[in-house]
Amino acid sequence: MGLPAPAEAAVVRITTTSGAIHVVAEPGRTDVWSSTDPLDDGRLPPTIDGGSSRVRVLVPEGTDLVVGATSGRVTIEGRVGAVSAMTTSGKVSIADAESVDVRSRSGRIEVKRTAGTCRAIATSGRVEVGRCGDADVTSGSGRISLEDVNGRVRAHCSSGRIEISMGGAHDVDAETVSGRITVSLPAAVRALVVPLPGDAAVGADDCDCVVVARSGSGRVDVSHR
Repeated sequence: MGLPAPAEAAVVRITTTSGAIHVVAEPGRTDVWSSTDPLDDGRLPPTIDGGSSRVRVLVPEGTDLVVGATSGRVTIEGRVGAVSAMTTSGKVSIADAESVDVRSRSGRIEVKRTAGTCRAIATSGRVEVGRCGDADVTSGSGRISLEDVNGRVRAHCSSGRIEISMGGAHDVDAETVSGRITVSLPAAVRALVVPLPGDAAVGADDCDCVVVARSGSGRVDVSHR
């Protein structure tokens, strides 16, 4: 049984205590379908509670999602709207979203594409982001990889390598206590590279962007391609 299509501002909420969540946004779909017991009381926005079971949910393209899993993998496929996801233990994988805000205590975070801001916090786990606008990423222990950033970057890591590839002239603030930092810029971008935020004001007017990169124990490389 399907649910009526949510209003534009509505959000589909999905939770499990111990079970994987798999969401698929389908082109042309106008309702919300869940593999668990359907909601037939007309409540909007829809709330789906999978308990300890694996949940599969079909939604219209562009649907906003709020997802929470205590223990279990979260997979979101297709083009969705704003995504807010939290998991205690389990990988989070998002294919294509308007914006992303993900928190994971223990588990890898993978965002392939987001048109807007990507915020990701992993206490322990690797964070990989493909194409995005602004990026604000923190990892307590795990590598950070930002492949195609088209906005400002803030990337902080306690222990792990940071790799950033910029798609344009935008400021970068990258820091790791232990690990190497690599920043790749387009050939035409004039960047002022400084080791500390307080030094950024000197000479910044003559450059397209400012790159602040610092590592307590590791090499820092800023290059053009």
